[in-house]
Amino acid sequence: MEIMTTNKIKHPRRHFLKKLAVSSFIASAIPPMHLVTGEAWEDPQYLLNNDKKIDVHTHISSDAVYLREVMDDLNLKMLTICNEGLKSDRLEAQRKAAIVISEKYPRYYTWCTTFDLNGTDSPGWSNRVIGRLKEDFERGALAVKVWKEIGMQLKNKDGNFIQIDHPVFEPVLDFISSEKKPLFMHIGDPVEYWLSTGADGLPDAWYAEGNDVWNRIGKFRGEVSYDTLMHARDRIIKKYSELMIVGCHMGSMAFDVDLIAERLDKFPNFAVETSFTIPDLMGQSREMVRAFFMEYQDRILYGSDISGGLVATPFLVDMSKINERWSTEEISKLKQELYSQYEHDFYYFATDQEFQRKNYKVRGLALPEDVIQKLFFDNAVFWVPGIEKAF
Repeated sequence: MEIMTTNKIKHPRRHFLKKLAVSSFIASAIPPMHLVTGEAWEDPQYLLNNDKKIDVHTHISSDAVYLREVMDDLNLKMLTICNEGLKSDRLEAQRKAAIVISEKYPRYYTWCTTFDLNGTDSPGWSNRVIGRLKEDFERGALAVKVWKEIGMQLKNKDGNFIQIDHPVFEPVLDFISSEKKPLFMHIGDPVEYWLSTGADGLPDAWYAEGNDVWNRIGKFRGEVSYDTLMHARDRIIKKYSELMIVGCHMGSMAFDVDLIAERLDKFPNFAVETSFTIPDLMGQSREMVRAFFMEYQDRILYGSDISGGLVATPFLVDMSKINERWSTEEISKLKQELYSQYEHDFYYFATDQEFQRKNYKVRGLALPEDVIQKLFFDNAVFWVPGIEKAF
């Protein structure tokens, strides 16, 4: 399969940086889009002419009525993603829920599967994984995700961390490529995690997140460097040049759009999605970030990483009674939280509204309408074939 991109990149990365010298003029030459107020949420026509929007990164594990109400208000569809290949019970709960909601409500949901990482050193592991992926594709899975546990948690029998470019994954990746399914990759994490320290002063990329609850992949002490993870991922992108690959969370490089630009120039089969990265984008030059979105407008998808409070957990695996679990007040609060997050994201990309950060202010990117259309819909349709069906 030949990767066809619609962006027709004409400028190498060095030109991307040079263009920043005139980015202030470019930004001022494009009139700001209409700004809206909080009251506009009462009108479903409040933003983007109510155009269709697709969120390519969510984790939804139930049929929650309020989620469909939110999606109706926003004219939105979600790709719900399964992950956690080392926790078979959680993975199976996510998988079953994704099948149920996508088959029952194809207007609202479609799904991305993953695979069990237990027993990678046992005979027949890749055949078992491929067999399950075949079943998932038959049940409507549009993509496959690999998660950060590869590289930061999964180990071989000698106790060494296994990277995504390890030969054990080759048969599985070959199969995904042959099936022409896109691969979502969350390899590594924000580089600042490697700069953090635990109570003992040692590097601690996964520190406690409050109430003594450890991050779900366990305590990772930076034994594998950020660069090691990124290079292993890049080798896979290069090797599988016919495989469409989407880097979750801006490819774990959101802190520096120039790093992302470097990869996008190098790998035409690579795109990124925005989930959980807006704070990092806001911390960089507005002109540079805006120029990046303009230059790579065909290679960026919108994602939120929302769960709506519905991620399957060890204490809430049976989601069948989810609509009876919460009071009217609790559901209203959950809906408002979702509206607020989507409002924040939409306004940042589509308007020049001013946002107050902890100690500084930043303006939205005010991207042109055609770029917004690509970010919120067209690019998802291109990079995840079939995602727009029934919408």
